[in-house]
Amino acid sequence: MPATFESLGLTFLYPDNWVIAERSAEEGIDGATFELPSGGFFSLERIDRLGPDRVATAEDGVREETLIESIEKLIVAEYGEVEREEWPPEKLEQADRIVDLNFYYLDLLIISRLIFIGLADGKFVIQIQAESRSFEENELVFAAIMKQLQDS
Repeated sequence: MPATFESLGLTFLYPDNWVIAERSAEEGIDGATFELPSGGFFSLERIDRLGPDRVATAEDGVREETLIESIEKLIVAEYGEVEREEWPPEKLEQADRIVDLNFYYLDLLIISRLIFIGLADGKFVIQIQAESRSFEENELVFAAIMKQLQDS
């Protein structure tokens, strides 16, 4: 039986064996992180509140790039090299931007996907990270959640 997430103006079903991670006060309340049983995670964070008349600006792109670079630097500091791959516009569907950061931990390939998307009344970044085999095994679940988010 799937569990239901209802917060941040979003509602979606997710596997009941995923655990919502506890957040410290410093992390704020504008996001949630779900831990996968296989060791990966699915995280969503509100990065900007959008009003009904708000349109994307060049500043949004700068903010996204700064966030991507920050995450990339953290990965490099912890794990060494990281390979960055920007998705081409024709593959984005409803997302504004998707970037994959791939790196190795021990002998395992880790995929960290960043998805920038407007949902509800805000702009969100969704980060999905898991070892490559686990990522592929959960790809349909991730796609189903993204579909629910886009349809709501």
